[in-house]
Amino acid sequence: MTDLPKPELPGHRTQADRDAANAWLNARNCLLQEDAPGHAELNVGTEREPRMLPRSEAWQHNYAMWVLMDLDGDHARLKATAARCREDAARKRPRKMRWRSRDLARAADLCEQAARMVEDAGAVHDDKARRRLLAGCKRETTMIAIGVLPTVAESTAEDYQRALREIDEER
Repeated sequence: MTDLPKPELPGHRTQADRDAANAWLNARNCLLQEDAPGHAELNVGTEREPRMLPRSEAWQHNYAMWVLMDLDGDHARLKATAARCREDAARKRPRKMRWRSRDLARAADLCEQAARMVEDAGAVHDDKARRRLLAGCKRETTMIAIGVLPTVAESTAEDYQRALREIDEER
């Protein structure tokens, strides 16, 4: 699989602006999925080893991985973006844009969840661990999105193993 270039978000000049916009976009999509009709629980495991989670938790986990990838697994950026989204949400609450406050609060939650993933992987100060985590997130999000296609699981597993080998072979 090839990585597609991210479109530039108009009006977002700084990295912090782009990070906040990406977190908000992921949060917006997450909330749409959470609010959509469907099963109360989703399988985030495999067919052979199912792991059922409440719908909202499953989607939040998925979109937290997207945020993690968008911010390159950078713990400091994730924490800074979470703080910025919380501040922006607080500013929107008293105004007419209360709906946006919910989106921004979810964006902060996703950033914080992604930051915990980085911490749990021991990747805050370890670049190889960070890159392994990114490779795993890329595989998992691909499987969630299009894993039902027959060749996707196999090619995604091969890409993941190749990425891990390349990371481990570096000095």
